[in-house]
Amino acid sequence: MRQEKILIVEDERIIALDLQRRLIRFGFPNPVITTNGLDALRAIDADRPDIILMDIMLSSDFDGIETATIINEKYNIPLIFLTAYSDEKTVERAKKAEPYGYILKPFKEKELYTTIDIALYKYESNEKLKKQERWSAAILHSIEDGIIATNQNGQIEFMNPVAEKITNYTQDDVKNLSLDEIFELTDNKTQTIINMPVFSKTNTEPFIFKDSFMSNRKCDSIHVEGSIAAIIDKNANIEGLVLAFRDITEKHKLSQTISYQSKHDTLTGLINREWFSKILEDLIDESISEGTSHAFLYMDLDQFRVVNDVCGHTAGDEMLLTTTSVINKVIRSSDTCARLGGDEFGILLEGAHLQQALFIAKRLQSRLVESKVIRDKQVFNINTSIGIVMLSENSKDLQSVLAAADDACFIAKDEGGKKITVYNDDENLFVKRRGEMQWISRLTKALEEHQFELFFQPIEPLDKTIKQLKKCELLIRMKDGENGYITPNDFLPSAERYKLMPAIDRWVINNAFLNHKLLSDKLGKENNNYMFSVNLSPDFLAEESSLDFIIFKFEEYEINPEQICFEITETAAIGNMQAATDFIHKLKDIGCLFSLDDFGSGFSSFNYLKNLPVDFLKIDGIFVKDMDEDSVNRAMVKAINSLGQVIGLKTIAEFVRNADIIEELKIIGVDYIQGYEIGKPEPISGLIENYTLAQ
Repeated sequence: MRQEKILIVEDERIIALDLQRRLIRFGFPNPVITTNGLDALRAIDADRPDIILMDIMLSSDFDGIETATIINEKYNIPLIFLTAYSDEKTVERAKKAEPYGYILKPFKEKELYTTIDIALYKYESNEKLKKQERWSAAILHSIEDGIIATNQNGQIEFMNPVAEKITNYTQDDVKNLSLDEIFELTDNKTQTIINMPVFSKTNTEPFIFKDSFMSNRKCDSIHVEGSIAAIIDKNANIEGLVLAFRDITEKHKLSQTISYQSKHDTLTGLINREWFSKILEDLIDESISEGTSHAFLYMDLDQFRVVNDVCGHTAGDEMLLTTTSVINKVIRSSDTCARLGGDEFGILLEGAHLQQALFIAKRLQSRLVESKVIRDKQVFNINTSIGIVMLSENSKDLQSVLAAADDACFIAKDEGGKKITVYNDDENLFVKRRGEMQWISRLTKALEEHQFELFFQPIEPLDKTIKQLKKCELLIRMKDGENGYITPNDFLPSAERYKLMPAIDRWVINNAFLNHKLLSDKLGKENNNYMFSVNLSPDFLAEESSLDFIIFKFEEYEINPEQICFEITETAAIGNMQAATDFIHKLKDIGCLFSLDDFGSGFSSFNYLKNLPVDFLKIDGIFVKDMDEDSVNRAMVKAINSLGQVIGLKTIAEFVRNADIIEELKIIGVDYIQGYEIGKPEPISGLIENYTLAQ
């Protein structure tokens, strides 16, 4: 049983009824019959049919062809003409209505059924094709790529809106034009015209283009990328071409900007350290392989931090920009300049010998001193320290050259600034500097890999009758191999110079508190009668976060603050008196004790001592260690002890090396003693392992 509804339009009733009976026999539901065009249109509006059988010659105001034309335009319903007329004129008129079939009366049933069946199939296929075309059109109009299609003669047949926008042509403008007439590609690198590909049965690979540009109708240069492919039929014949392309002008500009920024310093416009290093590495390789001579100047601004601190970063930026301007005026066009860091500049003098490098370096210093920075009525000269490294066939790798330049500049700055230092691998200054730099790496590794260990040295009262906590100073050692240790005198100077002391102090504090807790865990907190004395460096005191770190560690390990004494040197205290006083007060408020270490080595400290809220005064061991043989040192110890007692401080004498010194200290009235005669430093792990309640 067929489901398609059929409308019959036939003004001869007998023919119409005959048609209706035949269609019913074919299995179609009862077809509707109308006799004229107007009734046919009304019937369509009332119940839309799936197919229409239309007589051409209708006895009404408009005939079947005119009615069919209206139906085709308005309703898009498949239609078959049934007529006795086959003359050329009628057939030509009928074609305009785009019928799906044309049957001449009289016709056979098989012919009628086949024509209807084919018409319905063809209509369904056409609708699917139209749907696909609508989808394709929507896709082509919505994608971000421009699409241009040509026929087999190379003439443009289609252009989507994106292509119209990029080329500034409309589809009507380019109809029947060739692709070459509106789309000419130029290679961005070589600036040469790119020839369009010629496709054939043996050459059908798509042609892909990148980093190219074209000129649109307005002669605007537009960077594009895309592809051209052939449209090939089932017999491998070329039916046309399709060009897909996109406007990457903004992407290209962004890429150029990113590329520039990746190689240049944002503030000064000079190349950055990374790009400079690549150029330097190439020159090093050239010097080694060809024996050419080049000079590398490493320049540092001596007062940059002062300008930043006093006048702010804007003034610092002005100094950097002024420096850049002077450098660009002094160096040669063949030279390269970069900003390597905050206030550090690198200059490569290609083909220069030492005397030329020295001449340019001196001229740079001279011009920069003349270029002052004036802010808030304050005048700052631009003084510089310059290190020079000559590149030759004996040069090493990039890192060695950079390190050598840094060494030379550092030494120039360390000697007071405003100097030029030429790197010499054999000079003692550079040997010492290299040794210090090696310590930096070694200390950093020791922190990361737990290669430090705490030792303790007892501090005993001279009056044994007074019951009090057992005092000991914690000392740091660096492990050296399986059983050896490196003393602080070897590595702390480098740590202080290169600002590693805060990290080391944090390690010491954390491990001191940890070991104190381990003692408490072993004995019970109430039986732990040890007071640990922990040294703090000036750099640690200067950090704002140090106080919070210590308080956090007290809470983390549940340490009684009264069992911790912090030692600070008089140099640290006097260096920033107010900050040191505030720091001490805040920790004393929770119960900590403080000792002023190495007292007496600086006479200026006497003026500040009475204002420092410390509990202990530690007499510098330089006076104690030979006071039994040197009367002047004995007098110094006595004077310092007397001063401490007047102020109300307990005194500690360190470096006590024999019994004679102990007797002298008893006579003087010193409260505590520390030194090899009392006990040598031992690993704190041994204290915890061997400590018993009996002790």
